[in-house]
Amino acid sequence: MKQSQAGKNLLLIIACVALLFANVVHDLPKGDLGQEILLELRLPRLLLAILAGAALGLAGLWLQTLFRHALVEPGLLGVSAGSSLAAVIALMFWQHMIWLLPLAAVFGALLTLTLVLLLARRFQLQAEALLLVGVALSALAAAIAQLLLILSPDQTLRAASFWFMGSFAYAQWTSLLSGWLVFLVLAFWGLKHAGSFDVWLLGEREAGYLGLPVKRFRRQVIWGSAILVGVVVAQAGSVAFIGLMAPHIASRLFGCHHRAMIPGVIVVGALLTLLADTLSMRLLAPMELPVGIMTALFGAPFFLYVLYQRWRQ
Repeated sequence: MKQSQAGKNLLLIIACVALLFANVVHDLPKGDLGQEILLELRLPRLLLAILAGAALGLAGLWLQTLFRHALVEPGLLGVSAGSSLAAVIALMFWQHMIWLLPLAAVFGALLTLTLVLLLARRFQLQAEALLLVGVALSALAAAIAQLLLILSPDQTLRAASFWFMGSFAYAQWTSLLSGWLVFLVLAFWGLKHAGSFDVWLLGEREAGYLGLPVKRFRRQVIWGSAILVGVVVAQAGSVAFIGLMAPHIASRLFGCHHRAMIPGVIVVGALLTLLADTLSMRLLAPMELPVGIMTALFGAPFFLYVLYQRWRQ
């Protein structure tokens, strides 16, 4: 058993090294130009790709645990689209206050997630019905945001349509540092409360009997998930299906206990976004594809596969 786990870890390390090489030093010019490209373009992009994958994977794991359903993820619940809409509105009306953008993205994610939860509790929706509500909210938020961008006379705002396809090309050191700080704090909180996530899966009533403060824990998970999604959307736009794929793959590799799943899903999520970013840059070079297209090409069939497996049970 230990040898099998060591083999899996070795494969993950090899995959990580290969993707890091492809993203950072492959075809890098020599001299000062190469050093400038490395420091100003490739390293920030690499760190943003890792941050996005790790944060979305962690948010997906928390939301799947919160709803106790394997098909839940930020994009399918409409959380990413709501976050994008709030970011677009902030950029349109407070363009000079760029620091407001991540706060607006977090607020949009939190508002959408809270609305989905209220609908679920008010109408006692099953998880499948809840996903349909999320898809409808996602389509509505995306349509409103696209309309605002099209009607905007500002060419900069029109170019911001990358939010709906995802891109790591706009990475900046200042926003990266704050994003990584927020992520590390939340990841540490998740590891500290890994046992609480395991208890939550038993059911709210049972978790309460075992001493878990149910309402406070639910509120913390909602806030944490919304902040993770908002941080990613503010810097990279909407990157779909990472929050779905990473927890499923991590559970196969590391088991179902959250103390192992949380670091596992962080690594797997980062590897998935690195792979998607590598393909988006290299597949049709010199033309670059939006990274959200690549994750959707992987994620949509993965979603159908998981759905098929659930139907067979």
